[in-house]
Amino acid sequence: MKAAARWTAGTILFGALLGLGVSVAVGAQDGSLDPSQRPSPETGREQILALLERKERALERREATVAAREADLRAAEEQLQKRLGELQSLREDVRKDLVALDEDREKRVVHLVKMFESMRAPQAAAILEVTEDAIALEVLERMSRSKAGKVLAAMPPARASALAEQIGDAALTAALP
Repeated sequence: MKAAARWTAGTILFGALLGLGVSVAVGAQDGSLDPSQRPSPETGREQILALLERKERALERREATVAAREADLRAAEEQLQKRLGELQSLREDVRKDLVALDEDREKRVVHLVKMFESMRAPQAAAILEVTEDAIALEVLERMSRSKAGKVLAAMPPARASALAEQIGDAALTAALP
C-alpha cells in the first residue's frame, strides 16, 4: 500500500512539475507574466512536496484508523464466538438436566401408579379425591382400565365426573391432528 501511495505521489509530483513548466512557458510566450511575478521552480516544487507529504500523512492516518477498526472487529468477533460457544455449552447442559428431570419424573409417576394399583379402590379413591388434578389424571390414565374404573366408581360423583371429563378431553386432544 505504501509503495502504491509513493508511486501515486511521484506521478502527481511529475504531473504538477510538468504543468508548472507548461504554464510558465505559456505565460512567458504571451508575455502576460513578467519575470518578477513568475513563481520560482523551487517554490512550486516545495509546495507540491508539502502537499504530497500532507496527503501521505492523511493516508497513513486513515490506514491506521482502518487497521485499528479491523483489530477491534476481530477482537469483538472472537469474543462473540467465545460467548456463542459458552451459550451452546450451557444449552447442552440445560437439555441434559431437562432429560434427567423428565426421567426422574417418569420414574416417580410409574412408582406412584404402582402404589395406587396395589391399593384397594376405596383407599385409592380417597387419596386421589384430594390430590391435585394433574397428578390424579396422570395416575388414572396410567392405571389399568379396570383399576381406574373401580377407583372412579369409589369417588364422590362430582369429583369422578370432573376427572373423567378431563381424561376424555385429553384423549380427544391427543386424537386430533
